[in-house]
Amino acid sequence: MIDTHTPHSTNQPRRALLFACGNTFRGDDGVGWRIGCAAEQQLRRADLTVVMTRQLLPEHAQAISAADIVIFVDCSAVTAAGTVSTIPIQPAERLPHTLTHHLDPGSLLRLAHDLHARTPEHAVAITVGGESFEVTDRLSTTVKAAIPKALEAVRCALCAALVPGTVSQTC
Repeated sequence: MIDTHTPHSTNQPRRALLFACGNTFRGDDGVGWRIGCAAEQQLRRADLTVVMTRQLLPEHAQAISAADIVIFVDCSAVTAAGTVSTIPIQPAERLPHTLTHHLDPGSLLRLAHDLHARTPEHAVAITVGGESFEVTDRLSTTVKAAIPKALEAVRCALCAALVPGTVSQTC
């Protein structure tokens, strides 16, 4: 396990980074972007930066290294449709042999460590199980109905990481 987060000073604002991942033209794969938009509109936090991206890129490592918490929001093709999951993410033990323009969250945390000698104190993936990945810009009814629960999971992750020692009554 890599322990490279810098201890946080209590007089500095905490920094949160949310990656809203997916392809908005492949049905439910676009749910990450919908959750990212909802987070920007409804959470309205000065400490939160939302990055909309089709895929995770090596170029994201610098922003990740400057954050105290990073949240990756994406669709899952392996969980039941509409199921919201919160998964803790740790840096990968090593980077893939071929570093291309597509990385998983753990590899991106590892890259942040290797390039910038720092990783966030907290990292989680919040996924929503997808139902349809057809060529369309519409979400399935099941996945669309899961957005409020996923947004609540984002809010809870932010509360738990950015305000240590506090627990939301609804989390």
